[in-house]
Amino acid sequence: MYESTTIAAISTPPGEGGIGIVRISGAEALTIGAKILRHPSGKTIATWPERQVRLGIVVDQAGEPVDEVIYFYFRAPRSYTGEDVLEIQGHGGYQNLKKILTSILQAGARLAEPGEFTKRAFLNGRLDLTQAEAVIDLIRARTDLAQKVALKQLQGRLAQVIKEQEEKLLALLVPIEAALDFPEDEVPDLQRARALDEVSKVRRRLEQLLAQAERGIILRDAATVVIAGRPNVGKSSLLNQLLGEERAIVTPIPGTTRDFVAEIVDLEGVPVRLIDTAGVRQIDDPVEKAGVEKARQLMDGADLILAIFDAATPLTPEDHELIRFLSGKPALIILNKTDLPVKVRLEPLWAAFPQAHFLSVSALTGAGIGELKALVRQELIGTEGLEEQPVLVTRVRHKDAIAEALELLALVQQGLEEEWSEDLLAVNLRAALQALGQISGRSVSEEIINEIFAQFCIGK
Repeated sequence: MYESTTIAAISTPPGEGGIGIVRISGAEALTIGAKILRHPSGKTIATWPERQVRLGIVVDQAGEPVDEVIYFYFRAPRSYTGEDVLEIQGHGGYQNLKKILTSILQAGARLAEPGEFTKRAFLNGRLDLTQAEAVIDLIRARTDLAQKVALKQLQGRLAQVIKEQEEKLLALLVPIEAALDFPEDEVPDLQRARALDEVSKVRRRLEQLLAQAERGIILRDAATVVIAGRPNVGKSSLLNQLLGEERAIVTPIPGTTRDFVAEIVDLEGVPVRLIDTAGVRQIDDPVEKAGVEKARQLMDGADLILAIFDAATPLTPEDHELIRFLSGKPALIILNKTDLPVKVRLEPLWAAFPQAHFLSVSALTGAGIGELKALVRQELIGTEGLEEQPVLVTRVRHKDAIAEALELLALVQQGLEEEWSEDLLAVNLRAALQALGQISGRSVSEEIINEIFAQFCIGK
């Protein structure tokens, strides 16, 4: 599924730094290393001790020194990619690392594609697909909690659970296929009863994973939380309080926010994309009108809406319009400006949002902001601690595969109960295994593999 060429790339981010890393992987790693590395004395390098730090000089095609470096050799298959790997650490900085990489490419390596090192690790069996995906999740983790969850997946927690379920289903499939190969031997009733019990156990375990999936996906992808309300209700002030900085312009002039303002913030360990929207009202100005329409679209796709109402004034027609629009949508009701005398009537809000949480805050003084953060976390991921969860599904791809497997296993269970033919049982069991194999990578298509690794940066 991939060329066995030797690849190379810079593995550290661009910019100045104390150290920069260039990685070489493939069968020709040492041959290339011998061309571009010298002892500090200038002699060629003849021996390559495994997993030992060595000091050297990188030279160009003309033999001129490029940089003083340290290097490590990892012999296949005991390396990140499962191939021979030579890692060179030089001084950080764009020009320096570029010259080192140029020397390596001129010596015979090919520039690696995005994610190609990790892709080779997967194809060589060093990682399963869930672990490979966890690499990029770990790199992109926006909060401490998201980082911890990604690390557990990298350590193989999800892979192990999926493998256990696959093994149980395979153990069921073998005697059923034996019955198909040898039709004179019927599958005993006792074996069907045991199979039914095993299928039920697998379904329960997969249902547990599926039940937590939405919360895990939020940790990876970030939840979308939209701040909504009529003009001058305090939306931008609330955004600034939640961000801890003056990100949005705040003025007493209605319509100041005409476009949306979005920022990623860590709210109690949950990555949240906070969006401050234009004030919802009827307006003729085409620019502000477009902003209001965009606000409605954002609310339609939000995981949670912070619906703000001014506690210091009675409800206005714009407030009532927002109340109607929010019907059936996930919302927290925020009563702002509680540092002023309260004049709003709550009965219409209670009637419109009987299941919603209500919270009083002051975006001016910061009162209630801590409680708001905790409540947003509770609404998005619940009150159970995700830190203690040994396994968590964090990708829509995994969630969909588990849901598909559960549908197929429901058919298997029905077939066992109603004594369907062995060939129908085998078809559904194989399909369930195929669905789970999409998670581990055992039965995933090359197109999906390429799509996953294309998300990586070059050098990883």
